[in-house]
Amino acid sequence: MHVCVRDSFPAAHRIRIAARGEREPVHVHHWRVELCFRAGAGEDALAARALAELRAWSERHRGRSLNDVPPYDEINPTAEEVAREVAAEVGERLGLDVVRVTVGEAAGFSATYWPDAKSSGEDASL
Repeated sequence: MHVCVRDSFPAAHRIRIAARGEREPVHVHHWRVELCFRAGAGEDALAARALAELRAWSERHRGRSLNDVPPYDEINPTAEEVAREVAAEVGERLGLDVVRVTVGEAAGFSATYWPDAKSSGEDASL
């Protein structure tokens, strides 16, 4: 079975646009994060633990500029990178079998990261 938990938080960011070699202006989004993972029979409490961990992750970023929060002080704070970080940090902390993480930063836009896709040589985010 797949289980998904969701949270959201306001945060600013300023991404580097590699093609033009410049940074866009700082701006705020209401970020939406959905973490989906595989859960077996008898793992009913896992969803509650995953939601608590996702909320704790969101709380560390709430109201801040992502550019000031590791690892985004060194990597580009795009929706794609946020999705990867949630999969790695929350997934590893709980030992989850993460299926996907979808992050939306603006109406009509989201990026999805599938950890399993990285082993196939495909780009794991869209």
